[in-house]
Amino acid sequence: LGDKFVGSHGIAEAGSKHDNAPYTLVGTLATSGSVLDRLVLTSVESVWEIHGQGDHEVEEGNPETADGTARVGEQHVQPKEVTALLVQYRSPMAAALLPRQINGRSALQAASPAFELARLLNIVGIGVQAMQAFALMLIACAGLSVFIALYNALRERRFDLAVMRSLGASRSKVFATVLIEGSIHAGLGIVLGLLLGHLLTEVLGLWLQASHQIRITGVSFVKDEVTLIGLTLAVGLLAAILPATLAYRTDIARVLAQR
Repeated sequence: LGDKFVGSHGIAEAGSKHDNAPYTLVGTLATSGSVLDRLVLTSVESVWEIHGQGDHEVEEGNPETADGTARVGEQHVQPKEVTALLVQYRSPMAAALLPRQINGRSALQAASPAFELARLLNIVGIGVQAMQAFALMLIACAGLSVFIALYNALRERRFDLAVMRSLGASRSKVFATVLIEGSIHAGLGIVLGLLLGHLLTEVLGLWLQASHQIRITGVSFVKDEVTLIGLTLAVGLLAAILPATLAYRTDIARVLAQR
């Protein structure tokens, strides 16, 4: 608070600066996790004042020049300008029609954030789709690893399962035991995956924040993660069905005789 800075034109070092009219920082907003966290907010009137477009009274009888500026003695006063407006719609119909009407019937340019974001996603959509395909491949590989682990465990414990059957365990109980084991594998993978994913996201967010980039956090929970959890559990159960079926069909006499 109390620090001073000056406005400049453009982001290049050589851009012109308004050294004669510095701003003074009078307050900071609470962190909102939105674009406001990266903005310096000033009043429109201050911008007019810096560019010599403040409240000046025009002397009577002084005509306006051809370019629209008013002559006050020997000083030209530029008309006040607003270069951008944020319009909020009252209805979905207005959101669909108003930008087209503005672009088609006036010299102004209307840009809908939702539409422009959709265009941006179409441009970078190939990368997003590739990442999604890679994620699905990882889930498939994880399901395959669960299947291999359960199948190998089943082969090593065929005698144990046969003993369970001989002691009175039903086929359905053996089947359920293997399914539960597969669910435990999937559940442990979900917990570890979520913890590592959120931890790495938080580390990435701290790194981006330190370099003054967009702020992300790993503390928040996305609704799509619920779908991912359900998908992972389903893959784990599907991977366990075949080993569970083999355990269900185990021939007790043959296994005990081989032992």
